[in-house]
Amino acid sequence: MNGVSVWDHQPTADELLEARLARGWEPVATSTVDGDVVMGHAACRVTTLG
Repeated sequence: MNGVSVWDHQPTADELLEARLARGWEPVATSTVDGDVVMGHAACRVTTLG
């Protein structure tokens, strides 16, 4: 399956994340030695895990 772009510009990381969240996507925590953390750009939108 090939994707089709619906953006009229190159989307920013914030725009891409917002679009994913609007479709119901939720970031998944990664287990680390410091506990479960959400990594990457999605971490800026997570307030609590679970």
